[in-house]
Amino acid sequence: MGKTKLTPVVQIDEKKCINCYACITGCPVKFCMDGSGEVLTINHDICVGCGNCIIVCSHKARSIIDDTDTFFRDLKRGEKIVAVVAPAIVAVFQEKFLNFNGWLKSLGIESFFDVSFGAELTVISYLEHIKKNNPRTVIAQPCPAIVSYIQIYHPELIPYLAPADSPMLHTVKMIREYYPKYKNHKIAMISPCIAKKREFDETKMVDYNVTMLALREYIDKNNIDLFKLPQIEYEGPHAERAVGFSSPGGLLDTAERFVPGIRRRTHKSEGVHTIYPYLEEMVELLHTDVELSLLVDCLNCEKGCNGGPGTGNSKTPTAILENPVRKRRHKLEEYHKHQKGEWVYKKYHKTLDKFWKKDLYNREYLDLSANNFLKTPNEAELTKIYHSLKKFEAKDIYDCTACGYGSCKSMATAIYNNLNKPEHCSHYILALLQEEMKVEELLHILSDHINSATELIDGINTIVEDLSKSIDMQAHSVEETSKKTEIMVSSIKTTSTISKNKQEDIKELIENAAMGQESMRGTIQSVQEISQSVDGIASAIKIISAIAANTNLLSMNAAIEAAHAGDAGRGFAVVANEIRRLSESTRENSRNISQTLKNIIDGIAVTSKQSNDTDARITEMSKEINDFALTMTDLINTFNELSSNSGEITSTLESLRVQSNEVKNVYSQMLSMTKKVRDSMHELTEIAKKKDSIH
Repeated sequence: MGKTKLTPVVQIDEKKCINCYACITGCPVKFCMDGSGEVLTINHDICVGCGNCIIVCSHKARSIIDDTDTFFRDLKRGEKIVAVVAPAIVAVFQEKFLNFNGWLKSLGIESFFDVSFGAELTVISYLEHIKKNNPRTVIAQPCPAIVSYIQIYHPELIPYLAPADSPMLHTVKMIREYYPKYKNHKIAMISPCIAKKREFDETKMVDYNVTMLALREYIDKNNIDLFKLPQIEYEGPHAERAVGFSSPGGLLDTAERFVPGIRRRTHKSEGVHTIYPYLEEMVELLHTDVELSLLVDCLNCEKGCNGGPGTGNSKTPTAILENPVRKRRHKLEEYHKHQKGEWVYKKYHKTLDKFWKKDLYNREYLDLSANNFLKTPNEAELTKIYHSLKKFEAKDIYDCTACGYGSCKSMATAIYNNLNKPEHCSHYILALLQEEMKVEELLHILSDHINSATELIDGINTIVEDLSKSIDMQAHSVEETSKKTEIMVSSIKTTSTISKNKQEDIKELIENAAMGQESMRGTIQSVQEISQSVDGIASAIKIISAIAANTNLLSMNAAIEAAHAGDAGRGFAVVANEIRRLSESTRENSRNISQTLKNIIDGIAVTSKQSNDTDARITEMSKEINDFALTMTDLINTFNELSSNSGEITSTLESLRVQSNEVKNVYSQMLSMTKKVRDSMHELTEIAKKKDSIH
């Protein structure tokens, strides 16, 4: 069996809907409401049309859908229409309910029939069914919302629905059967119920479902004074106590007149939060031996039809609604009483029998369970949904009803069927808030740590900047030192080379000094020999002249070496100077020897003495030259060592210079990185501040 499209009876003003879920709370079936979007929508094919969502919506986001506009349009066109009026009209217009008929008459309505009389016929149909079929239980069906509920959600109860029409349809069939003059007239049902539209569409017997609320609003808007209009009675026989059918228990009161004591075998229930759970209980008991009530007198609306969604009386006190109904019932009960001593309702029942016909008021029901698409999650799927709602323990399943479904399981079922979302669960929201509070607390702590870290990084940054400057200076100093050291090493190498060369000269000087000493000894011997023989003077003069020349050369070389030796060579320079002067003097004397030869003999004694002195001096000079040679050798060795180690010094300085540059680069990178970290910390601080400002 495929799905059956059902007529919408509730409309939503999305601009007024605030997604408060009052409608889900008030809805007896819940899952016809789709709360997965920004505003709640209705799946009309599984909506039972109870209208309770309209009653509980304080934002006026929901309103009824009826045929009032079409009704007025057709009246203007001159359509022939008969009005069938529900007994709740008395609760809406009070003592003006017959004047209301006068107003409809002025609009073009040809006749008026009271559904109360049809309710009398309905009770007969129920009792005939019980008498004939002896059913286990009978569910009264005046309320179309309850009928739709059974058809859609519990088709297993369809066999227990009274197989007879509602009071309204009893009245309509009565008109068609017993009032042939209205056979082709359209029927306008003046109704307290929006769900009647579904019943009329299914049975194809009523043309307009016109709600009393829509007509009252029209009267008020157009300032129509009903008291100025004539009172017009209903056509056909007057009803008796069934005029109270619109009040809870009205069916039982009427049935009691036919079968006294039937009330004891009847269960009366009304209100969306009472009747539907009761019907679910019945489903569970069908397969048991438990005795069920013979008759279930049930209504969707807690205040009966008097407070139906099509009356606008849902918030009116029950006593105010029932008082005019009670007065009318009492009046009609008095009207139908017969003379004393006879059963007072005998004549009235004969009248009823004239309008009740076997099989005329039979009703069959459609199985609309195919419309119910709802899938039931298994335990694993439920657990998964609970976890998505942050419900991880049994204590989290506390059925707070804030979502409107009445239980966590129903909410999870709605989510499973994509009819709602976790954001509409109060536990989920509270869990998020608690997490948010924890996150906020952590943000404060993080912010404090970020501030502290930022201060430390700023301090480190300052130190790194100072260190970087010091490293720059150090690198510069190393660079300069390296350059100067390279120059010094180069000088040492040069000095070492020169020293090596001069070492040979020093050796030659020592040899010359030795030779000079030998020559001086020869001179002395010669002088001694001169004293013996003047013939050897000439050759001695030549020898002395040569010695003087060599000595002069030696003194010059010694003077040069002394200059190179610096402070260490000062003493030697004095000796060299003396030798030079001696050499020059000797040479000068050599020149004059020839001239003064004649004086030599006279001065031989003096010369001999001077020669001895000279020998002593030459001996001393030779010793000094040897000492100087040793000093120069040590100095040259030192220079050689410095020269040999200068390569290592240069290499070490180069390595130090490279390392210094690397350290400089590393500290530059450190400085850049610490600046980036500082900037990141500042950004984190700003983010934390923005987060605080959001909360």
